[in-house]
Order: sequence, then structure tokens, then C-alpha cells
Amino acid sequence: MEARAPSIRNPRSFYDVFGVAISAIGVMAAVLYVWHGSIVRLEMVTFVAVVFFWVGWAIDKILERSAQRTGRDRR
Repeated sequence: MEARAPSIRNPRSFYDVFGVAISAIGVMAAVLYVWHGSIVRLEMVTFVAVVFFWVGWAIDKILERSAQRTGRDRR
């Protein structure tokens, strides 16, 4: 089985979404562990918002690609 890194620009599976989300949580935890300021917390809220919107976009892309493949297979 071939292992690959999660793709951010071209997500192909839910493992890509899961990998990016887990990485983002790890980065957030590390940053908040080291720095405790209110500016850092605001930056982390912004970071979470960006990741949240990316996850929505990625899931939409994956489902759209799946629907296209299903439509082709039915023909």
C-alpha cells in the first residue's frame, strides 16, 4: 500500500481532510501551549475558521468528484 501526505489543494479522500484537521489541531495545541496572549488566541480563532472553511470546501470537492464518477459509471 502506498502512503502519501494529505493533499491540501486537491483533496482526494476523507483521509486528506482528517490528516489536515488533525495537523491543524496539533499546531494549535503547540502554539497555545507556548504562548498564552490574547493576540495569539485571536490568531488561533482565525486559524480555526480558515481550517473549518477549508474542510467544508474539501468535503464538497470530494463529494462532487464522487458524484461525477458515479454518473460516468452508470452510462
